[in-house]
Amino acid sequence: MRKFCLKIHRWFALPLGVIMAVLCFSGLAILLIKDIAPLFDMNAKELPIYTAIVRLHRWLFMKPENAHEGGQSLGRILTAISAICMTIVLLSGVVIWWPKTKKALKNRLIVSTNKGFRRFVYDTHVSLGIYVVIFLLLMSLTGPVFSFGWYRAGMSKLFGQPMPPKGMKIQQGKDGAKQGATNDKAFAQEGANKIQEQPQASNAGAKDLKGDQHGKKPKGGKLFKQLHTGTWGGWFSRILYAVAAFIGGFLPISGYYMWWKRRSKKKKKA
Repeated sequence: MRKFCLKIHRWFALPLGVIMAVLCFSGLAILLIKDIAPLFDMNAKELPIYTAIVRLHRWLFMKPENAHEGGQSLGRILTAISAICMTIVLLSGVVIWWPKTKKALKNRLIVSTNKGFRRFVYDTHVSLGIYVVIFLLLMSLTGPVFSFGWYRAGMSKLFGQPMPPKGMKIQQGKDGAKQGATNDKAFAQEGANKIQEQPQASNAGAKDLKGDQHGKKPKGGKLFKQLHTGTWGGWFSRILYAVAAFIGGFLPISGYYMWWKRRSKKKKKA
């Protein structure tokens, strides 16, 4: 079982590890900028660097047409597929890591600093990875929700969250006001377009910006966004996500190093 999981781990990590690292580091940058910008009386969304990092994180700078209405591009597909593969890599990594004895468990939870650089890299890859695996799984599992309609539908059903179908058309009221929005738009431009309603319904409209034609607010998009960005637990969960994203960005790098050293050793023996 472990040998099979090791092969799966390498097959998915080697070709997509670079994108996985980019997603982790760019996600970390987004998180930090959003928290630091208000300290200097700045709006993160108005900063050019923030916009650039968001484009990198979501689309690898390949922003699709109608990006907030379900439009696809190569970059969007690659990031979503990489997130799905990252889930597989993380789960297979847990199987590979799982110790057989309590003594082995103790050793695998410690990072050695006095046994050489190669052992240090191995320990950081294995031990630190297991410490943050839960948070990385939350990120990778929820990421594709905002790219693939079929994935979003499946996750919504799994979590019991009502969400509007992909590409749901915006309905028009008698006054020409928008009364609904696509799920992708609700995530990417949250609060950007205010709903205009008749005076007697203005308070309800402001409260349920992303409500459907029945006035019910789909909570699935908000739940997945909180799980993906770490806002579900306030500042404490954001700190945990920041640490996890930092470590997650280095996991592919340390994995490449170990793979390269292993290949070099085999070539020397040959």
